[in-house]
Amino acid sequence: MRRNITLHGGEFVATGDIIADAVGGKWDNPSGAFNIALKEKLTELSVSDNWQEAREEWKATGNVWYVPMKDDATEVLPEPHRSSHAHYCICGHPIAWHFEIENTENGRIEIVGSEHIGFWMIVRHMVENLGLDEDMVTQERVKEWITEAVKSMKAEWWWGQNGETFEEWFNAIKEQDLILNVREGKSYWDENTRRYENQIHIRKKSSGTYGTSDYQMASVVWRWNHPDNEKTQKETRGYPNDRLWNDIMMFYFNIEKHNDTIEANVLERQTRIALIAEQRRQQEETRLREQAEYDERQRIRREEMLAREAEQQRLRDTALERTCDDWGIIEFTAMDGRNDWEQSFLSEMIGRINNMRHISEKQKKRVIKIVNREDDEATEKQLSYIRKLGGEPDTNLTKRQASAMIDELKER
Repeated sequence: MRRNITLHGGEFVATGDIIADAVGGKWDNPSGAFNIALKEKLTELSVSDNWQEAREEWKATGNVWYVPMKDDATEVLPEPHRSSHAHYCICGHPIAWHFEIENTENGRIEIVGSEHIGFWMIVRHMVENLGLDEDMVTQERVKEWITEAVKSMKAEWWWGQNGETFEEWFNAIKEQDLILNVREGKSYWDENTRRYENQIHIRKKSSGTYGTSDYQMASVVWRWNHPDNEKTQKETRGYPNDRLWNDIMMFYFNIEKHNDTIEANVLERQTRIALIAEQRRQQEETRLREQAEYDERQRIRREEMLAREAEQQRLRDTALERTCDDWGIIEFTAMDGRNDWEQSFLSEMIGRINNMRHISEKQKKRVIKIVNREDDEATEKQLSYIRKLGGEPDTNLTKRQASAMIDELKER
């Protein structure tokens, strides 16, 4: 059963069996040629011949078709609209948007334009078809529903006309769009290319003049369905606006050029990275070679140093023996001294000899005098040295005599 709903204080309230006009009396006594024509035509096609009752027999079906005025509507509209008044409202006004309405008393269906899809038709639709309670049907809700319904109708028509093409084109360009329709941000040092690069951000707003070389297109993906965009056209409109659709079309038909640009950019970066990698490889080879050469020089230096140290050690090990030979005395020790002073003196001289330090002539003579004592018996070392030189020492030799004998044998 249909109920009458009238507007009171901004809300629709049930008052009877017929749904009232929701536009504040505009259609009670319409004026204007097309409005009057709509009233007369709807009344003529209704069961009731009274306009106030006849108009309540009509409601929107939700079907809508958009056909640009330059196109043939008969190729789009279904029967019976195709052969009735395509591109014309029932009032006779030319239209591009074709909204279907239905008379629920006699089943008649007709076409009206967007100016004549009356609020009362929508109110009735909301109560009867959407199941809303009467007290829920407010003016704001009606306006909201009309906005959403028209948007949905337009979106449904648009997808019917362009959906397949849109999906093909959008999927073909979305990756390239996110690469090319961008803007440069702050610069940063890129270790891969070893140069300053710019941060890349999605271009959210276009710039320049559309259709010219300076036109910078806003990202198609950003406007349509990017997850970071809270106002994508996919959510707010349900289909792309004309600018987005034109941009998609323009980008798609230039896809080969865009692919060439991307390929050139990628090739330039890859070439740069390869060049840097080759430079690094050469630098590493140079570093390794120089390091090897340095290590080899260090090895030679160490070997030479060790050889010198070994020679110095050998000289130190034989210094006392060689010095005693040169001085014509046997090798001595600090214990050859007869008192503490002599022992300390001989110890100091042995240290000087072993460390190849300077010994004065006076110190040399003092050593010889201490070692070759005339009143002391020859030491076993002197006797052994005489035998080593081929002599036959007398066991009663003194140190001085033994020293003289050693000198004589050495001269021979």
